Amino acid sequence: MKLDDKIRRRKIAYMLNREPSIAFELALLYFIQAKRRMAQDKILEACNKSIYWLRKTAIRIPDNLKQLCFIEQLKEIEILLVHNKAMVGARLPAATGFGL
Repeated sequence: MKLDDKIRRRKIAYMLNREPSIAFELALLYFIQAKRRMAQDKILEACNKSIYWLRKTAIRIPDNLKQLCFIEQLKEIEILLVHNKAMVGARLPAATGFGL
């Protein structure tokens, strides 16, 4: 399954359930997408989407995150994801049918 397909399925799951853990998964998927991109504008776009989904999880986001360059944004997003990875771990038993 391609990354875009996983993102699409997680968006649908979030629209149905509105669970913060699904939003966290989306932020993680967009972070992975940003790490895979080569063009700067595509990296910025994926970073912005990851930040958007992190805000949906009620994680405290630094105010200046959007003002950083894309390399610094990726580092900060990675730190936020690592420090809050328990959000996904709490949902894993229920997610066995989704393939993620």
